[in-house]
Amino acid sequence: PLEAETVWPVIRARRDALLAPTDWTQLPDVPLATKAAWADYRQALRDITTQPDPANIVWPTPPSTS
Repeated sequence: PLEAETVWPVIRARRDALLAPTDWTQLPDVPLATKAAWADYRQALRDITTQPDPANIVWPTPPSTS
C-alpha cells in the first residue's frame, strides 16, 4: 500500500488544481449567489486534508453552472 506521506502531496496537488480555476468566484464583483454557491465547494476542497484516509478521498462536487 502507498504511504500517507507520499500520497498527501499528490492529493494536495489535485486539490490545488481544482481550487485554482474557482478563484474568480470569490472576486468582489461576482454576485453573492455565485459566491455562496462556490464557497462551500471551495471549503470542502480545502478540508480534503482532514479526511483520515488518503487512499479513499471523497472529492466534493462543484456546484451546477447551468
